Amino acid sequence: MERRKILLGSGAALATIVAGCSSSETGDDDPSNDSEDSLTDHDDDDHDDDHDDDDDRDDDDHDDIPGYSGDVSFDSDKLSVESVERKDDTLDIVVRTDTTDSYELRKEFETLGDELEKSIDDPESFIAEIHTLELIIEYDGNRVLSVYVDVQWIIDYMEGDMTEEELGDKVYETKD
Repeated sequence: MERRKILLGSGAALATIVAGCSSSETGDDDPSNDSEDSLTDHDDDDHDDDHDDDDDRDDDDHDDIPGYSGDVSFDSDKLSVESVERKDDTLDIVVRTDTTDSYELRKEFETLGDELEKSIDDPESFIAEIHTLELIIEYDGNRVLSVYVDVQWIIDYMEGDMTEEELGDKVYETKD
């Protein structure tokens, strides 16, 4: 039961990452709308349609990851998911942190299983397409840590063959 909670938490973290990417790409930060002409331009519908297309493309990005719900987040003040991107059989997850303390980061990895379990709604489909998750931890825009997670570890955790602590240890041991 506790393992399922961990995997469910991981799923929420991935969803948050995905949602964060979508909102940052579709925000009002578009400099093309900052000119004086844009104040008198009444063709805003065309501009809005462009953003709708971007939203559709973002949704399609997650459609190509079978068994993945897109709900990944960390129930943490120290970590937040910035982006999730599929590259062949690897899922890259960029995570922003407000600490460089390795002990604090290590503690955060102990909740990783729950978070990942939440984001995987069909383990068989997911493991057929994705073999590795790479977590890239950034602090102030700089990469401070990179770890990988073998998808089989997540499945072992979901099935009760690995504890939350064991999963966290395995992940932390992969750091570079």
